[in-house]
Amino acid sequence: MNTKLRIGQFKKTNFCIRRLAGKALLTTLMLTSAGIFSSNAQEILQHEKRFYQSEDGKLFVNKDLPLYLRISSDPDDDAKSWLLKSNTTSQYSNPMYLDTEGWNTLRSPSAVDTATRKTVYPLQDIVFDIYADGFKPKSRLLWGKSVNVRTDEMVFFGEKMELTFDASDEMSGVEDVYYSLNGADFVGEKQSPFSVDKEGNYSLKFYSVDNVGNVEGLHSFDFSVDHTAPLTTHEISGINKNKVLAPDAAICLSAVDSLSGVANVFFAIDDGAFERYKNPIPVSRLKEGDGKITYYAEDRVGNAESHKYIGTLSSGANQADGEGEVFDYYIDRDPPVVSFKFEGDYYEGDHEYISERTRVTLSAEDDKSGVQSILYSYNSFLTKEMYDSSFYPEGNSPVVLSYSAVDWVENAAAETDRHFYIDRMAPESKVSFEGPVFRNRDTLFLAGDTRISLNAIDKESGLKSISYSLNDVEAEYEESFSGDFAGENLLEWRSTDHVNNQEDIQSLVFVVDKEGPSIHHHFSVEPIGEKTVRDEKYVIYPSNTKIYIGSTDDVAGEESLKYSVNGGKMSETIPLSGLQPGNYSIDIEAADALENKTTKTIRFSIEK
Repeated sequence: MNTKLRIGQFKKTNFCIRRLAGKALLTTLMLTSAGIFSSNAQEILQHEKRFYQSEDGKLFVNKDLPLYLRISSDPDDDAKSWLLKSNTTSQYSNPMYLDTEGWNTLRSPSAVDTATRKTVYPLQDIVFDIYADGFKPKSRLLWGKSVNVRTDEMVFFGEKMELTFDASDEMSGVEDVYYSLNGADFVGEKQSPFSVDKEGNYSLKFYSVDNVGNVEGLHSFDFSVDHTAPLTTHEISGINKNKVLAPDAAICLSAVDSLSGVANVFFAIDDGAFERYKNPIPVSRLKEGDGKITYYAEDRVGNAESHKYIGTLSSGANQADGEGEVFDYYIDRDPPVVSFKFEGDYYEGDHEYISERTRVTLSAEDDKSGVQSILYSYNSFLTKEMYDSSFYPEGNSPVVLSYSAVDWVENAAAETDRHFYIDRMAPESKVSFEGPVFRNRDTLFLAGDTRISLNAIDKESGLKSISYSLNDVEAEYEESFSGDFAGENLLEWRSTDHVNNQEDIQSLVFVVDKEGPSIHHHFSVEPIGEKTVRDEKYVIYPSNTKIYIGSTDDVAGEESLKYSVNGGKMSETIPLSGLQPGNYSIDIEAADALENKTTKTIRFSIEK
């Protein structure tokens, strides 16, 4: 019996077993390999490079494994088999290796009917599939909605912590992800979430392995779990003795956190809302005779300490509340305290500004004899007018208002001057555009990416805001914006200054064009055939062919039309003629008056 075996290659490293001469029957083909292990690092577990058969029957083999072909006439795994040998390519066989990732085939050229033992017609190959996998899987660590914060050195997690390994493999699939926490032995995670409950610093190492034993490089991730709240302390800044405080004293708060760090310190005056602590808290903020400050800190992963209190005995800030400290505070009682207030529109910029709708209100307090009278002068050198009720300032800017107060024992407050301006004028605004704009008769056209800017000027208190409505959707103007949708749009806006003077509503109708021109082409003669080049279909035209190119735009109109031949320089010459035999790719670009662009590519072939 004369037997020939030829191994060839088809696209993806496919093995072809040519037909065996004589009457020998090819019944079973088996692949075997020697056991090979790999290790990416000393601490990584050893993983055998192996074969793997998926649930859908596909057979995968590690691309690094040597392959041996055995033949048998019995499908039993224990049946006698013979190792196939190659006479012509013995140097590449026993073992042999797959050179291509992915799908490979073993082929016998002519199929034989298993019942009649006759060749099947039409002729067809018998194909055995095998998939080579030499790619390592890839994994990453996800922590989802876990409360965390990053620093230059560490990632910190709070109580709500859940880590997940996400792994993928292009071929045989992920077998498992293995991880080691703080130097412990590597264990398989099966890609399920896990968490760390105990506070402290952790070093996590992990890697993934696919189903044929390809091992990914080792990943390292250092993090810390923080369950401990910060610790806040307070001290008194300013003159104090025996817990009697000067009126300019303040409460200073400071907090420390040993892990993720302090995020914020909060405090509340009496039963008010908590505020973020930025500067020392003036004692003057406490109400007379019955004040209390509550405070606590929060770290960067959300751990918050219990509330602490300081205040007077009558405020309830006693030992039953936790870490309480009792103190009395001092209030100056000598002259009356006069307050000046604007009721209505007010703004403080380079000067103080009010509108013509704003009233001036004066008030005074005295903790002993009480207030006898409040005096003021409006644009006058003598402060002698008796204040009865709030009033509208009159006259032109600038305005100087002086005021004082006297108690029943003739203690007089120091005279104070208040300088301010009355702003009676609304701002003036205008609209401008950033990008392509086209006006045709009385219609304004904008490109889809053309941005609309609203600008306004106010000569007194200054511009506060510009509000606008685009197609009945209202918004506050912060930065330039684009048109809402293709077609006609209605924009309405008005500006407001810092004392709420508003201009009349302005409006603008414009049309947004987001579509580029339509590109058309045709050949001057009919095609003479077709061919396929690298799976690309080409229509064939004779060498005297001319190509006509054009474009249309329904809104802004065509502005430019140009093309390039086989990646060459752009041209506007139409028609395109004088083409030499060969394959052509024509890239066409058309733009309308708003710079909306459309591209199109045509491919064809020229033959004599």
